[in-house]
Amino acid sequence: MTNVIVEHRWKTHNAEEVKKVVGNLVQMSRDKTLPPGFELKSVNILGSEPRAICNWDAPSVRDMKDFIEKINPPTKNEVSEAQRIV
Repeated sequence: MTNVIVEHRWKTHNAEEVKKVVGNLVQMSRDKTLPPGFELKSVNILGSEPRAICNWDAPSVRDMKDFIEKINPPTKNEVSEAQRIV
């Protein structure tokens, strides 16, 4: 299991579509229907900026990138492995 941080940035006109995608992922997390090995730990929207930071446990960074490609959010994504300290 890898701790992964995903930074999402979107254009203001895509905000409603982004909210829909995030809502679907949060619901999948609650329903335990995310793909095996994936766990959504947190979603943090940064103030009024069109930007969010999501924390995941995933099988690997590559698997996380592949999953993002499948759900195809209207965002630019930066995916990084993170070392959990706390």
